[in-house]
Amino acid sequence: MHLSTGHRSAESGNVALVAWRFQMPADTPDTASVELPGHTYVVRIALHRAALEPPVITEVRDIAPAAIIESVFSRTAQMSSVPPLALREVVENLIHADFRDALVTVLDAGRTVRVSDRGPGITDARRAMEPGYTTADEAVRAVVRGAGSGLALAAGLVAAEGGLLEVEDNLGGGTVVTITVDAAPAPDDPSTGPSDAQRRLLALLLEMSPAHPETMARELGLPLGVVGRELVLMEHRGLVARFADGGRVLTERGAAIVATLF
Repeated sequence: MHLSTGHRSAESGNVALVAWRFQMPADTPDTASVELPGHTYVVRIALHRAALEPPVITEVRDIAPAAIIESVFSRTAQMSSVPPLALREVVENLIHADFRDALVTVLDAGRTVRVSDRGPGITDARRAMEPGYTTADEAVRAVVRGAGSGLALAAGLVAAEGGLLEVEDNLGGGTVVTITVDAAPAPDDPSTGPSDAQRRLLALLLEMSPAHPETMARELGLPLGVVGRELVLMEHRGLVARFADGGRVLTERGAAIVATLF
């Protein structure tokens, strides 16, 4: 299938960008004509606007790994609603695959971001999610931290927002990391009271406020993902407010409900 250029732009520095849609006129220049000298890293970003429309593809090229990471991250962050720091950690992880067939896919109006590659893959996905495990060598650490905390940190940040981070094998080799954050939940029945987990969180916030999801999960012995999900639901109901740093406090409505629970 022929892919033809619909829009072409160049940023300052070495980054060359090509964006196209499928089924564009055949008389426009082919994307293969855009090349940079030396070894060029390439990452494609596919934005799916609607289920029945072809994706909009942006191709990012650079000879410097740090520059291509920054460009891919900044462009994807503008399209998605996943936690930015988690997104950066996952994009940085592409350096372990030497950006081989790297593809960033944005779905569900930005609520899902899938980052895939054709690198060596991850032998043990469970250990890859634990702090301290890393395959980063000196060359990688010169570009990113490479301290073995990237995926673990990203998973915790996503869980705190009530979302999910999954690591899978790519078809034919490589790795796929998918970040999904929930859409704003539908209004619940006002006659339904808080769940048991919500009651415990509300009571804890009455005692210690502001508090962060990690602290609340540790204090109550609950999984971080459960705490994040329940906090999102309570924010939607107006029981809890969120500070810019992720700390939560009771609203007046939340404090009033707590007073009726005990």
